[in-house]
Amino acid sequence: MFIFIYILVGLAVMWTLWRAWLPIGVTAPGRLLLEVPLGWRERWRWHRRNFYALTALLVLGALGGWLPFPLSAMIVICVPGIMFIPLRYRFTEEGVALNNVFFRRWEEFHQYRMEPWGIRLMGAGRMDSVCLYLPAGIRGHVRSVVDRRLRKSTRWPAKAQDPTQEVRR
Repeated sequence: MFIFIYILVGLAVMWTLWRAWLPIGVTAPGRLLLEVPLGWRERWRWHRRNFYALTALLVLGALGGWLPFPLSAMIVICVPGIMFIPLRYRFTEEGVALNNVFFRRWEEFHQYRMEPWGIRLMGAGRMDSVCLYLPAGIRGHVRSVVDRRLRKSTRWPAKAQDPTQEVRR
């Protein structure tokens, strides 16, 4: 029983780490147009689903008595340390990348929408969108890069009841 729990917790922590850093990752091809380092708020937004899942695992394991203390300590020590891994978006002529974790080509997107937390790049399918969590001061620069790359596309219409979302035609 305990070996299954060790594997489950280990994979959950590794998955959280892999969203910030990969030992062998992808490089962003093309000429660099803009590099955007992410602050604490944006890093929290990027990792929050994983942190919520690990917190639920920690609480349920402690209440149920099936999570040994060494594993609880590993979660409490390792997971906040992942927040210290710097994250940065790299916008190139070919596409957009986050560290060495993912790279998506501009051709994969057909529209975008400005959000209160950054930009949502929409792909052809429902699961093809990418949320770019951006610091407030750099959103205009990123928007100009995205607008030039997706200039032949339409923008996703804003919701009429939400004045914080900005969409230009």
